[in-house]
Amino acid sequence: MNYQDELYNLAREIDATVAAVTQTARGAEHAPLEWRLPGELGTVTVSGAGELTAATLDITEMHQYSADALSRTVLQGIRDAEQRADQRRGDTIATAVTETGLA
Repeated sequence: MNYQDELYNLAREIDATVAAVTQTARGAEHAPLEWRLPGELGTVTVSGAGELTAATLDITEMHQYSADALSRTVLQGIRDAEQRADQRRGDTIATAVTETGLA
């Protein structure tokens, strides 16, 4: 195999590796994450990119909170879910990069 063929094959391998990591990143962005709120209050769901997609609250549990405490608890749950989704996405991409030999 001549030098040009080797470079061409190497470029194809790099393209395939980058495509695999890109696909993994896209998959991680679309994988939802459900986060349980304290007690039995409910759940919040965010996309893999950390965007809020749903919130489910148990009405019977809500009555145990003041309006301020309820809003703080739900907001903190959303923030925690967003942070965890971001961390999970980053970990997934890092694993893909390591497994493909890019790192």
